[in-house]
Amino acid sequence: MSAVLVHIGVRATDLAKTIRFWRDGLGLPVVSTQENCFDLSDGHHNFRVFQHNGPERPEHVSGMLDYLHIGVRVPDLEAAGQRLLDMGYEIFSDGLGGKEVVDPTNITEGAFKVEDPDGITVDVTARSDQWPGADLQ
Repeated sequence: MSAVLVHIGVRATDLAKTIRFWRDGLGLPVVSTQENCFDLSDGHHNFRVFQHNGPERPEHVSGMLDYLHIGVRVPDLEAAGQRLLDMGYEIFSDGLGGKEVVDPTNITEGAFKVEDPDGITVDVTARSDQWPGADLQ
């Protein structure tokens, strides 16, 4: 029997800003709320975002040196990119030359990257075959 990935949790420095990113920018619906905690879901996986209340956190390593990134599929890649751009986020690719800003209306790779408010890199695609083993029908 194999394990099933069902939950990812992220501690947010600014909970309100982080929820706007995931809910309004990427369209992941909020399915439950508690004090200082939001549960978002695609119907298969729980993504819990909660307020970090501990000591000051070190700056997050991002870009090609990230140690964590999250992938999401959206129904309309250009629209998601434009929403995030309008919200003030930088849309980029991180090819061999490093981080390169891209125009969300002219995405040739079928995907783009964006950093959430805490610097977590998010791979955004509209393709159903982006990640092997993930049945995204």
